Amino acid sequence: MKKITAVFILMFSILSCSNDDADSRNSSAYYGKWKLTSMTGSFIQAIYIIGEPQYQEFYDFKRDNTFVKTRTQNGVTTTASGTFSIVEIQNKPHFQLTYASTSTIIGSCTGNLSEELFINDAGDLTSTWRNCDGPDLVYEKTK
Repeated sequence: MKKITAVFILMFSILSCSNDDADSRNSSAYYGKWKLTSMTGSFIQAIYIIGEPQYQEFYDFKRDNTFVKTRTQNGVTTTASGTFSIVEIQNKPHFQLTYASTSTIIGSCTGNLSEELFINDAGDLTSTWRNCDGPDLVYEKTK
């Protein structure tokens, strides 16, 4: 009887262990370059077609928790940089960015040196700027 109980407890322990999606996310998958692929505004949607974007924009997240945001528009390239952290909010990874200095390319509801993005259900990086009537910006991880 003791052997059956021991086997039962062992089997229960093994079967009860599961990979929680939030825990199994590989945070190293977030590092690297993310490219702007679509933007939805209040009235129209603009899909970025290769060769014809209104502007190109990238985030590059480094392993030392620094980032660089780059936007090229009308032949002019603007960059901004700072630090970031990743936190879980409602079981989704949120990127909390803090810029080193002011820039016209910071997309934020607060108008200060911070910006927040999150990974949506499709695995894309999405700006929270849309929460205050800014554009809905979606970025895809580049290979």
